[in-house]
Amino acid sequence: MLRTARLIDKEQDYLKVRKEIAAVKALMPKVFSDVVSRAMHLHGALGVSEEMPFMAMLSRAEVMAVADGPTEVHKVTVAGQLLRGVEPVDGLWPSAHLPSRRAAAQARLGATLEAGVVS
Repeated sequence: MLRTARLIDKEQDYLKVRKEIAAVKALMPKVFSDVVSRAMHLHGALGVSEEMPFMAMLSRAEVMAVADGPTEVHKVTVAGQLLRGVEPVDGLWPSAHLPSRRAAAQARLGATLEAGVVS
């Protein structure tokens, strides 16, 4: 979150930091909810009583998740920014698919590999 704030100050252009802003907006409600939940558990029965503010905080975490756009929208924004400029590979399998890479290497270097093998 602090990194994103620093980038906003540095760039002075929200579009340049759109991915980072969306990531913070997607993650912070979950972080807030997890911290509150942990605090509730640490306090035991007192944590779920009217004497502690945790139930109201959990409610605020849910509001935070939808108030500035649903979390899923922010996740889609991050994904779109991460995948911008990425070209799909030809064929059915991703470029890291080992059997495909092995077959391509065999096709390209098969003769050389066979010639180098000592029987």
